[in-house]
Amino acid sequence: MKQLKIFIVLFVTALACSCSTVLNSPKIEYLTSNYCQPTIDYDYSKLEVSQNKLPKQDSILNANLSQHDILISNAIGIETYLTEYLQIKKDTLKKLVLKQKITDRLILTGIEINALASELDCNGERINKLADYVNSINNKKTKNLTVASVTIGALTTVATVLIKNNNSSNIVGVSGGLLSAGLGAMTISPKGKKINLKLQRNLLRNIWFNDNSNGAYPRSIWAILNEKQFSNSGKNDLQESIKNRWLQYNFDGKIDAETEKLFFYDGGIYNADDLYSRANMLNELQATIRSLEQDLKSLSVKLNLI
Repeated sequence: MKQLKIFIVLFVTALACSCSTVLNSPKIEYLTSNYCQPTIDYDYSKLEVSQNKLPKQDSILNANLSQHDILISNAIGIETYLTEYLQIKKDTLKKLVLKQKITDRLILTGIEINALASELDCNGERINKLADYVNSINNKKTKNLTVASVTIGALTTVATVLIKNNNSSNIVGVSGGLLSAGLGAMTISPKGKKINLKLQRNLLRNIWFNDNSNGAYPRSIWAILNEKQFSNSGKNDLQESIKNRWLQYNFDGKIDAETEKLFFYDGGIYNADDLYSRANMLNELQATIRSLEQDLKSLSVKLNLI
């Protein structure tokens, strides 16, 4: 019976070690703090940006620009400047002043796109590094369980041969087999370590709920993301398209309240797979934001020909 007690103690110890726990270390603390967010709040209150959901159909703009470029000019707040610029025939100085205002706004929008994309890129790298760290710990645990399972199996075989008493030998053999099998099962479906990730600035949330009331996205970028004509299909705007892709490929077409809260509210307890999913979503959003430069390019090329 002494041998049986030893094996029971070993099994309980191994089971306790396999239980899921929330990691806590300086590395975790560093990576869970959002060092990617802006250090200051941007003040757009003094920018004279006049945006309408559907810009007015000014005849002079229609005569010189495509509908796509008119929408872009409205989104970045240069529609009024453009209309006035195209009406001027002889006043060269005023035309130069307007051209400079248009150019400044194009440059500002480009900076806004790059700044937002950089923040998303930084967060994608941060979360991916965090996922790699958690995953490496889980892989190490799985390896240790495998080694322990093989070792206990071997020791059990040796013990059953050396023990003379048949009853004791049978007890050791059965107990050792159960312990080895239990450890083997843990390697097939390990619970894994997790981390507590609090989200001070969640850029995915704005897209998921189509809500930019917190001003995390510049108004020009948000206007473009919510215009259907800037998507290739023309059926859904970019915000809707991004959300639909997340829903289908990250959540298999449906999402429960707990998962929605984890990804799109203030965070919570993440496992490695959740972290990889979040990193992929950030990188996908970053790619969409960077693609907006193609729309700016279209307008810039046209303006250089006028």
